[in-house]
Amino acid sequence: MFQNLKRKFDEKFKIPKLPKGSIGFDDNESSGYKFEYNNGEVSIVDMSSREHAATASLLQRYFNLPNGNNVWNPAIDVCGDAFHFSPAGNGVKIAADVAVYPAKSYVPDPPIPGLGPPPCDIRGHSHARIICEVAVGQNVAYWKNKCALWMTQPYVRCVLGIKLYELRTTRDPLGRFNRRMKAKLWRQGMAPQKWEFGTVQKCSNIPTGCVALGNPVYQVTIPISDLFYDPQIPGVYTPLVTFPHPAFMYGNFTIDLYNIQQKVLENQ
Repeated sequence: MFQNLKRKFDEKFKIPKLPKGSIGFDDNESSGYKFEYNNGEVSIVDMSSREHAATASLLQRYFNLPNGNNVWNPAIDVCGDAFHFSPAGNGVKIAADVAVYPAKSYVPDPPIPGLGPPPCDIRGHSHARIICEVAVGQNVAYWKNKCALWMTQPYVRCVLGIKLYELRTTRDPLGRFNRRMKAKLWRQGMAPQKWEFGTVQKCSNIPTGCVALGNPVYQVTIPISDLFYDPQIPGVYTPLVTFPHPAFMYGNFTIDLYNIQQKVLENQ
């Protein structure tokens, strides 16, 4: 059945739907697809691919860097395919490619699981504060809309979107197909930021300036303090205050887009 669905997806670039009960969605079974869940019906919104997986994995490593070698009780929890109820409030379950949470020792689970306040994921844990969405076969409109949808949840402090476009027919000096890549960062209360960080620019074969590590023009900076956002809601919720906060709390996550570009080119 999955082979037939894959063929239909590849040929038509539509979103096929799987019958109710056809897969163990709530059991977190993996089948190489990106899903959305609505009232027992599962929609395929993108195909998994090597470059998609490599990009998501690299992003997870960036968000884990402040944890150092602490694997037992880190201050930051980083997950892939973490499911939340849609901020639209329609009961749809949506998954992020990367979801970043504060550890429970700093931000405990909400006292009453659900949409909040404060909100939580589908398992009753604190809602992710940072979300990443990686799109390959997924069309641009769907990708942008999903990122914007996450931002309607105030507890999501920022969303980093990565869009990988189709391979070009031209090649880079190492013989790899050129590719347009785009990053967009949404942050609460701020105008979105955009980067064209592939090997070529939009609608041309002109190279971008993303040609080496360490160029601040092609680095995404996210304040780590965004991750520990946990405001008091008068008369409803008073957060548990724990001290001390991690020493790195007032630093930044710094994601070098050249590193992502090269990881994509190696895995496409």
